[in-house]
Order: sequence, then C-alpha cells, then structure tokens
Amino acid sequence: MNASASDHRSAFARPRHGLRWPGTLFGRLVLILGVSLVGAQLLTAALVLTERGWVMRDRMAGYLAADVASSVAMLDRLPADERADWLTRLNRPNTRFRIGPAADVSTTKTSQSPWAAPITAALTALRVAPIEAVAPTEPGIALRLQSSLQDGTPIAIDLIEPALGLSPWLLVGLSAQLALILLGCWLAVRQATWPLSVLATAASRLRPGEQLEPLPLTGPVEVVDAARAFNQMQHRIHEHLAERNEMLGAIAHDLQTPITRMRLRTDLMTDTVIQAKLHADLEQMQHLVEQGLDYARSAQADQEPGVPTDLRALLQSTVASYQDAGQPVQWLDSPARTVRTRPKALQRIVSNLLDNAIKFGGAAEVRLIDRDGCAALQVLDRGPGIAAADMVRVRQPFQRGDPSRNPTTGGSGLGLAIVQRLAPRCQADLHLLARDGGGLCAEVRFRPPTDQPPNT
Repeated sequence: MNASASDHRSAFARPRHGLRWPGTLFGRLVLILGVSLVGAQLLTAALVLTERGWVMRDRMAGYLAADVASSVAMLDRLPADERADWLTRLNRPNTRFRIGPAADVSTTKTSQSPWAAPITAALTALRVAPIEAVAPTEPGIALRLQSSLQDGTPIAIDLIEPALGLSPWLLVGLSAQLALILLGCWLAVRQATWPLSVLATAASRLRPGEQLEPLPLTGPVEVVDAARAFNQMQHRIHEHLAERNEMLGAIAHDLQTPITRMRLRTDLMTDTVIQAKLHADLEQMQHLVEQGLDYARSAQADQEPGVPTDLRALLQSTVASYQDAGQPVQWLDSPARTVRTRPKALQRIVSNLLDNAIKFGGAAEVRLIDRDGCAALQVLDRGPGIAAADMVRVRQPFQRGDPSRNPTTGGSGLGLAIVQRLAPRCQADLHLLARDGGGLCAEVRFRPPTDQPPNT
C-alpha cells in the first residue's frame, strides 16, 4: 500500500471536529439511520403542526370575527348606561371588551400579529365599523382592535391568541411511531451486520490443523453464498495442510531406510577419521528425520481428547524423567493448577522446549505461574536468547535463530514450530520472552476456560 492510500485511510478513520463514531459497523449504521429517521419524523411532525396552526388560525379568525361583530352589535343596541354591566358577560376566554377613549394614534404602532390581517378582513366583510389593529402594550395580549360604536363611543377589543392544544393521544401515537421506526432500524441493521460478525468470529478462530464446524447455510442469498465460500475455503486449507503433512511424514519415514544402510556401510570403513565424520552427518540427518516425523505427527493431536490435567504433576514428571537421564533440568516449586487440555500433546510441548533450552542454554528451569488469572508454564534458560525481530520467524518450520544453518550451532528448526502447532490444540498459546539477565523464557499460556471447547 502506498503512502497516499495509507494517509487517506487513516484520515478516513480519524474522527473529525471532535466527533467520536461508534467503533462497530452496527453502531454506525444504527446511529446514521436512527438520527436520519428521527430527524425526518420530527420534521414531519413540525410541518403537520405548522399546517394545523395555519388552518386553525384561518378558521378561528372567522369565529372570532363573528363573535366580535355580534358583541359590538349588541353593545350598539344597549343604552349607554347599561353597556358597562354587559362587558363581563360579553368577554370570552380569547376576547376582552373595554369601553373608553381611543388610544393615542401617534404612539400606537400597527400590529404585526399574524392574526391582524385575517381578523380585520373578516370584520370588514361583516360590515363592522372601521376597525384598526394595533400593537398591544400589555403582556399576554396578541392583538388589540380599536373601533367605535354607532354613537361614536370608542371601544377596544383585546384578543388573546388561542394556544394550539395537543391531545395526549397524539403524543402517545408519535412516540409509538418513533419507537417502531427505531426498532425497525435496529432489526434491519442487525440483519445486515450479524452475518459479518459470525464470519469474522469464524475467521479469527480458524487455525492451522483445527477443524471448525461449517457455518450454517441459512439467511439471505448473499449470506448463504458467503458462508458457503468460507466453508469451501476452510476445507481447501485443511486438505492442503493434510497433504503437506502426509508428504513430509512420508519423506521423513522413507529417508530412515537409506540412512540405516549408510550407517551400516560406514561401520565397515577402515578410515576412522572419515568414518567419524560420516557418523556425525548421519546422526544429524537422523535427527532431522525424527523432527520431521514429529512435526508431521503433530497434526494428529486433534485425535486426543481433552481432559482435566494437573499441570504441576505433569511438569514434575517430565522434569524427573530428564533428571533421571542426567539432563540439567531444575523444577521451581509452583502452585498446583488444573486445566482442560491434551496431556500427551502438552508433554511433547514441554519436551521440545526443554530440548531447545538444554541445547542452546546448557540447562533449563521449569515453573508454573499465574498470568492474568490463567495458568502459564515457563521453560527458562540462560542461553544467547533470540533477537526481538526473530521472535515470530523462529516459530515457523525450518527457521532457526542462526540463519547460517550450521549444524554445529543449532538443530533442524522444527522444535519451536512443533510447539507453535501443538499449543492451540492444547488450548494455549506460545509466547517467547527475553529473560532478565540474558536468556530466553518460552511461555505457554493457557486460554480462559470460556475459550475451551468441552471435549476437544
């Protein structure tokens, strides 16, 4: 990947303007769709309520105008001394009548209320006396109308704008509709992203030599096609690995026969110097063949069932076997731990790590520790160690810390490869660490019990 593409991808992944996106595709889609649908719903509600307010205003203007016109006509017909008593009877929740001198026109501003135009137009259509809409000075009054009765008595009508009432059932209905939209959004995004999560989980669990259950071929056509392709890929990978292991095992097995014949013929030689060199070469070849067979047999570790295993007892037994053979191996007292694993495969792991430690460090120490709540066994030595840049490379087959492949400085390069291959089958992982003061610490960390299948 070039630098520009990398910069573009990193810029795309960075949050802009301080916004923090959800880390998952599911969260991002839910956020985008949810915010969009909620915004659209709120905009629709605002438009409906606005349009409803306009319609109510037009209709209420007619009703108010008719009510004001009838009240003014009644006041016209009443004697002047009785009009004050009738004002309280003519007042309505939205109208207030007041008889008195007209306001000073020089200090009165024309009202900009949206009610002014429809009210004055409706009153003019009803042939009421000339009327003027002015801006009120008292708070809470939306519009003030100034006019006069037939006898010239000034009259003021204060209008209180009716509030747009919302029924509780409307709010309940809008809330239910919004909840239904969000639920549908969640289900749609879940339907789209769940197969990706299943596929990602299966891909992360896929390890060489481990046979996983095929993904179920259910769901939409695209999901079924992706699951089928993944199952086929997994099958091809296992076929390739099985074929490679069979070929390696067959070659290593067939090489033992010519090596044996060469050893017999070497024993018949009279030149002891050349005979000793050939014996050394044959021993090296024999060791390489045995390592190849061990690597090929590591694929059969899946056939061993997982059982609860006392790690301390297994390690002490292995260390005692090496000590009986005169090997410099020391057991560091450790607490007892029991895990579900494959004991024979685990014993091969410990043996390979001990062989490496003795070969490169001259001696080995074994102990059992607790690592983040899980058991971990360590094989330590005081050898030259492994460079940090080579920690990953040396776990591959036929890779050694000494790249010269000099038989006098190392083995075949299969010891750590076998451990790397067997560790996942024992529900563990191999970690290579530099030891304080020099040397190497090979640590096999067991996975939490929730990551261990019941009988694998």
